[in-house]
Amino acid sequence: MSAGWKPSWFYHAVRRLALAALHRLWEVRVSGLEHLPPAGRLIVAANHCSWMDPVLVGLTVSRVRSPRFLAKEELFRNLLAAWLFRHCGVISLTRGRGDVSAMRSALEVLEAEGCMVLFPEGTRSRTGVPLRPKPGLGFLARRARVPVVPARVWNTERFPARMPLRIKFGPPLRFEGGDDSKSYQAFADRVMETVFRL
Repeated sequence: MSAGWKPSWFYHAVRRLALAALHRLWEVRVSGLEHLPPAGRLIVAANHCSWMDPVLVGLTVSRVRSPRFLAKEELFRNLLAAWLFRHCGVISLTRGRGDVSAMRSALEVLEAEGCMVLFPEGTRSRTGVPLRPKPGLGFLARRARVPVVPARVWNTERFPARMPLRIKFGPPLRFEGGDDSKSYQAFADRVMETVFRL
């Protein structure tokens, strides 16, 4: 998908409806929103324990920015889902190997002063125990010279149970280190440690 994606009327309509439904049916508690800059390159990195996480994080971030996502290619096999994802700015990612095309698209988004929402663990932690993040977060943060805002979500694994959904954003982190896989991994580890301290 082109980095030049722009939110359409359809995106804004879906966003408004989803926000209204989420806040009407579930209590959503948000803190730290001031850490999201309204413009400029940005990565938001969050923990991942439920399919609901991208919805909650994306809708919350959309109060300030129009976020883009990376999502596993398997989700695009359903034609209706693929159509919806593309209209919402989601980039297909092949897991299990370095997807150069997806990473290039993410870099293009960031270099165009866009916002990417990433889940560095790469998949859901069904037990709640943090998984080791992928080094791709560090790669993008260094190559695009972009701040990374940590975000933590709570209670999404219990959705649709009627209990408060909570999300907290922390101060941005900056990449420090060399242009190598060890430095990428070290930064990704630091970001996720920060996420789970929020």
